[in-house]
This record gives sequence, C-alpha cells and structure tokens, in this order.
Amino acid sequence: MGRHLHLLCMLSLAFGMLNGCGGGGGDSTGGDSSDPCITLKIAGGQSCSSPPSSIAMVKLPSAYCSGTFITKRHVVTAAHCFEFGGASSTRIETPYFSYNASAVNVHPSFNPSSVSDTYDVAVVTIGSDAPVNPVPINTSRPIQVNDSVVTYGYGLDQNDQTAFERIINGEVPVKATTLNIIGVSPSSVNSISNGTGDTCAGDSGGSLLLDGSNGAPGIVAVVRAGPSNCEIETGPSDNTNLQNPQVLNFVRGVAPGAQLN
Repeated sequence: MGRHLHLLCMLSLAFGMLNGCGGGGGDSTGGDSSDPCITLKIAGGQSCSSPPSSIAMVKLPSAYCSGTFITKRHVVTAAHCFEFGGASSTRIETPYFSYNASAVNVHPSFNPSSVSDTYDVAVVTIGSDAPVNPVPINTSRPIQVNDSVVTYGYGLDQNDQTAFERIINGEVPVKATTLNIIGVSPSSVNSISNGTGDTCAGDSGGSLLLDGSNGAPGIVAVVRAGPSNCEIETGPSDNTNLQNPQVLNFVRGVAPGAQLN
C-alpha cells in the first residue's frame, strides 16, 4: 500500500478559478451541509453533487491532502502530508472559500518512517471562523467489523483525474464512497470497498464517517493509505483510528472546541 500524497502544483489555480479567494480570508459562496453524500465517487462511482464545505483540501506548496473541519477553525488530516515540509505555507481550501493556516500540529509520537503509523494524524488551524458546520468525532459508538462508513476526498477518481481536472470538466472536485470495515485495532481501521470505489492519491487525511448513537455522522478514522493502484480488488485501505484515546486526546487538546457525538 502507498500513502496518498499526490503532487499537483496547479491546484491553487483550479480553486482560484472557482471561488476567486485569495490572502487569508474566506467568503462562503455555496450551501453548507455535513451530511454524507448519497451518490458516491472516489476511484469509481458517481460525483458528490452537493459537497459539504466542511470537507476541505489541505494544500501544500507542491502537494495536497484532504481533511475535515472539526471546529470552525480546525481541520483534522494525516500527519504524513507534512513529511516534506510546507506547514508554514499550508492552505485550507474548498469550492467555497480559502484560508491560510496559522498553525499545523502533528501528533508528537508520529513516526514518518512507518507506512502504517498509529499516530498518523495532524490538525491544521486557521485564524478565523470558516462558514462551515463542523463534523463531530464519533465516540458514542465504537467502530466495529462489518460497519459501513462513508469517506470523502479530493484525490484521483476512477479516470485518474485530479480535482483540478474535474473542475475544468465542470465537475465537483469533492468525491465520496462507501467502505466496509474488515478490521479494527487501536492502531488501525482497515476498510474495503463495497464495490463502488476506494481511496486514491490525494485522499490521505480524509475522514471515515460512521453514524453515532444519535444517528448523526461522526469521524471515527483518518485515511492513511489505500489499496495498490487504487484498485478495489487489490486489498483494504489503512486508516488511523481516531477513537484510540492517545490519538483522540491529542486532537481534542489541539482543537478543544471539537464536538463529540
């Protein structure tokens, strides 16, 4: 399995054409919802027609990952996105707004030499409130084998098209798919496609969402790595278990306003 970090130096142009935002500010120009999509697409399926603005792109100078707002100022993503630097110039972007990061906090126990590290999680902070409905962290229902989850991302689709290329083609850059859980441990959540698609390059840092005991979706894991060549037949995806107390306590310590469900 390979990590989902994908080089795309034209990314800022793509979002600039879409929303016209610059500097560190953000202006909402679209609707807002944190409900998972019903129609699905990642490396297969269909486009997410009404993307939630709480699903963000974590844009570095020469690469990008995906992430999710857990407060109006904090985005949870994968730590390995910052292995090659770029924290000082990270931006958080969606089709509706764009912000400069004011801080990037990587879990202090993260081991960049490990492909499947327990602590592969980071939190990006922006300096002002984004116009989003933050997604809660699901602690009311432990994730289990045979659970069905939804994941979002800005990575490659089944046609190997980047988010930039999807915008040029008139598509929404955000995509989603349903995954089935086949293994859970404190260090990892393993998921496999239900046949519609799987995570691919650029989807690292995206969230796995599971309905909590109140019926609302909450984050249970962060995308870490996926099947070989993004092919759904080649094996499971590997995700950081956000319900691990050492991971959860770090995230809540950096983003104290994060809600639980």
